[in-house]
Amino acid sequence: MNKLSDTQGQAQGCRAAELQVPEITFVQIGTAPSMSWGTVWTRYAPSLLLVGLLGRQLGLQAGFQVVETANCSRWGTSSDNGLFEDGDIIIGGLFSLRYTPPSIDYSFMQQPDIKPCKGVQNLPLQYIYAMLFALEEINRSLTLLPGVKLGYHIHDSCALPAWALKAALSMVGGNSFTCDTEAGNGMEPGQGDKPIPLIIGGSNSVTAQILSRVLGPLSVPLLSYTASCPCLSDRQQYPNFFRTMASDVYQARAVAQLATHFNWTWIGAVIADNDYGHMAVKVFQESIQENSVCLAFVETLQRETIVNDATRAALTIQASTAKVILIFTWYTDVIELFHQLSKLNVTDRQFLASEAWSTSGDLLQDVASHKVARGVLGVAIRSTVLPGFGSYIRRLNPLLRPDDEFLKDFWQKEFGCDPNTNGSSQDASLPPCKGTETLEEVQNFFTDTSQLRVTYNVYLAVYAAAHALHSLLSCPERGNSPGNTSSCSLPKEIKPFELMQHLSKVKFTTPQEELFYFQGGDITAKYDLVNWQSTPQGGLRLVLIGRVDGFDLHLNDTAIEWSTGSNQLDFLSFNETLGITLTAVAVSGVTVTTAVFVVFLHHRQTPVVRQMLNGINYVVQCRS
Repeated sequence: MNKLSDTQGQAQGCRAAELQVPEITFVQIGTAPSMSWGTVWTRYAPSLLLVGLLGRQLGLQAGFQVVETANCSRWGTSSDNGLFEDGDIIIGGLFSLRYTPPSIDYSFMQQPDIKPCKGVQNLPLQYIYAMLFALEEINRSLTLLPGVKLGYHIHDSCALPAWALKAALSMVGGNSFTCDTEAGNGMEPGQGDKPIPLIIGGSNSVTAQILSRVLGPLSVPLLSYTASCPCLSDRQQYPNFFRTMASDVYQARAVAQLATHFNWTWIGAVIADNDYGHMAVKVFQESIQENSVCLAFVETLQRETIVNDATRAALTIQASTAKVILIFTWYTDVIELFHQLSKLNVTDRQFLASEAWSTSGDLLQDVASHKVARGVLGVAIRSTVLPGFGSYIRRLNPLLRPDDEFLKDFWQKEFGCDPNTNGSSQDASLPPCKGTETLEEVQNFFTDTSQLRVTYNVYLAVYAAAHALHSLLSCPERGNSPGNTSSCSLPKEIKPFELMQHLSKVKFTTPQEELFYFQGGDITAKYDLVNWQSTPQGGLRLVLIGRVDGFDLHLNDTAIEWSTGSNQLDFLSFNETLGITLTAVAVSGVTVTTAVFVVFLHHRQTPVVRQMLNGINYVVQCRS
């Protein structure tokens, strides 16, 4: 049975408490009025909480000696909005489900309380149920972890590092209220008290870097389904980081392969003004430098000034004769850019899309995209069909999952009524549901399981964790050698650092008959190549035209719909800087050569020239 923690982490911190650890003393931190609680939490909380967590994870009995023991508790460790199910082993999950963070009190008159966000997003909700779907498959399996039930402890990270950090620390620490790790936490068994040996999360690269660094000293593996920064491949800095999402290096190279394949030599670029964008254009340039491909311009976009930046980029695109435009940024930025291009009536450009926006439903449905973005070629996360997942989603109902607050929130948004499954209304402004509501006819990103991309990454992450656990718990040497005294882990004795070692060595065939393994913490890159094509109704649809396996490009050229009807799109203009420079160099070379020839011709009878010509004749005769 699913169990949802309604516990509010309102406990008071250890006031005036001096925490004494052997040879180290931690005193209460005072903050200047100019510092926000969010800054204080991000900066200092990991260090403080890791002391207790390290003791718990490493099994240390010695540890805190609290000078003032009256009513001592850890701030913010309990989770106030999570989805739980008990099991022999608990897998943690972090997903950016909601998108509107509440306002935070910066008055410093009360203890800070990081509350959950509001507003459920459909796709991240699908990711959550992909995790549950995979866990249920594994728990039914007779060959993978037989006799071991996997439970889960899932939180909403709100796409904010502070939210994710709080949830992650509460999971690996057993979600305990008290500073005393031997005392109970006041919760019923199975509601998150068991420390979690692995977390599936890190919904973006920044959050993944923070979580990996904080969880690293605990050797708790972090398994991400979307973090793609190449920096995370560094095993020295992130030894506990794994991912089922390929590094961005591969997609930048794949886009460069497309440019080379179609013999495009004159390309413009619009990128996010961050590591994601700058890394992509750097790798792209390195990949094309030997193939006579040139960048006409590079425009950057910042989220904070997106209207001005998009306007500037649109004007640059309009003024340039480069017909192929590479865009590496988030889909919300691309929406604004297309709106500006639509205002300028720029409709003849061929766009190359990164996976961050190539499959965006919001863009495909946007009116401006219909005008300017026909024929987009893009790299996309490989899509896969999960048999049974579609019917699993459509059977979901809060009446069958009364403790599932995530599903309740979605139900309220989708049907405009309150399921009221626990007898008390969550939202008095909504009428009660009739009980006949169903997802069978609902069409949105949550129920659409036709092309599962990030969803499949989540599914793979769960199976990777399960196979690592299976390897850790198998102990094959015991059956072969009765006298062998080597110890093997039991479900209640899982040590995260041992699990991390087994995770790095997993190699298995997925239920979809694909071989899966890690190279360091990375996987082999697999992408779809997609094309935006016109529909009879005047809209756009996504069409699969090829795939990328590692560095191999497989493309069906004849299936592509081009923005201008042809792939012969780029040329060099005499009006642009590079065109002027190259033309000037060429003309100068011809002029100098002609001038030298004329001088020699005019003075051909002089002794100096005749002597030079004789020398040249001598060299020619010797070589012949």
